[in-house]
Amino acid sequence: MKILLVENDAAKREQIEAVLWTELDRDETQIILAVTVNDAMVKIAADRFDLIVVDLVLPQITDGAEVDATEQWCELIEHHLSGRTASWIVMTAHSQVVQSARDSFAQHDVAVVKFDETGSWRQTLAAKVRHSRCTRPLDFVVVCALAKERAGFATAECEIGRSEVLHGLDCQFLSIGDLRGVIVVQPTPGMISAAIVATKALALFRPRALAMSGICGGRGCQTELGALIVPDVSWNYQTGKFVNGELTPDLLQVVVPPNLRATLAQMANAQVSAELRGGLMHSELANAPIQLQPMVSGSQVVADESVSEVIGDQGRKVAGVDMEAASVLFAGQDFFDGSGVYFAAKTVVDLANPEKDDRYHEYGCAVSARFVKRVLLKVLAAPN
Repeated sequence: MKILLVENDAAKREQIEAVLWTELDRDETQIILAVTVNDAMVKIAADRFDLIVVDLVLPQITDGAEVDATEQWCELIEHHLSGRTASWIVMTAHSQVVQSARDSFAQHDVAVVKFDETGSWRQTLAAKVRHSRCTRPLDFVVVCALAKERAGFATAECEIGRSEVLHGLDCQFLSIGDLRGVIVVQPTPGMISAAIVATKALALFRPRALAMSGICGGRGCQTELGALIVPDVSWNYQTGKFVNGELTPDLLQVVVPPNLRATLAQMANAQVSAELRGGLMHSELANAPIQLQPMVSGSQVVADESVSEVIGDQGRKVAGVDMEAASVLFAGQDFFDGSGVYFAAKTVVDLANPEKDDRYHEYGCAVSARFVKRVLLKVLAAPN
C-alpha cells in the first residue's frame, strides 16, 4: 500500500505517521512525504497512491507563507485521476476553517479530521485508515459479457481467487503476478448491461485499468475466424435517425488512449499471436492475426451479411462486431477522463452470417483472456 502524507509541521507529521504505522504492515506499506502543495502536486502527478493524507493549511512552495489549500485539493480530487483511484483524508489544526472545509470536501465524499491536543483525532484517523485499507483500489477490472468468457482466464496462468456478489456485481477476483484485479460478468449480454456493469465496477474498485475480454463476430472482408480484434476505435453502429426505412448514422466514437494504442500496436504481431494459441485446439486457426482495427457494437446478435454491409458504409476498416465493447470503452473514457488504461480484445468466432455456431467459443475466450493478461502485465507492471 502506497501512502502520500502531505504535512509541513514535523511534530504533527510524526504523530500522524505513528497512527498510520499502528494500522498498517510496515513490510507492505510505503509512506511518501511532501511538505508543500506544489511538492504534493508533483508527487501525485508522477505516482499512484492508495491513500492520500493532506494538511489543509500549508505553504504553496518551500519557505512560502501558509495558505488554505481547500480549493486546490478539491480541484485535484474533482479533475485528477487520483480523485477517483485513491482514498483521501484531510487534516487540519485550524478551527476557523474546519466547518467550511467539511462543507467543501463533503461534495467529494472526503472526510476532514480536526487535529487537536486532546488526541481524539487519533481514533478518527485510525478508523479512516482501516476503512481505506479494506477498500484499497484494485489494479484492474475486466468485464465479460458471458461466464464462458471469464472461464478463459483459467488458461491464462492467473491465480484465480474467490467468487462473490458485491453491490449486485458477479465478481471473480484474481491475481496476475503482483497485480490484483477482478473479472465481472454481466447479468445479460448487451450494451446497456455492459455500461451499467462497467460504470458500477469502476466506481466500486477504482482500478488503474479497465479491459473487456471475450468473443465477437467479424466482417469477412476485413478479418477471419480466430483473429483477435483489439479495437482502436469503437461506436454504436445503430445510433442515428431512420428516414424512409434507412438509418442515417450519427456516430459518436470512442478511441483508446494514444499511448496505450502504441503499446497495443507493438503487441499485434505474429509472434505474440502464435504464443497466445499455444496448447489450444483448432490448429486451423493457428495463423490467425491480431488486428488493431475498429469494432462496432449494437443491441442485436448479427447473423446477416446485409448488416455487415451497412456497418461497412460507416467505416470500411471495421473488423469486429459485438454487443458490448463500445459501452465498456465509453465507461473507461469517462472514468479515466480520456487518459488511463482502457481497452478491449475479442476473438472472432463467426463471420456475422447464418453459418455462425459455438464451435470456436471456448478457443476464442482463451485467446482473448491470454492477450488481456499480457497487456495488463505490460502496462501496469512497468515502472512509474
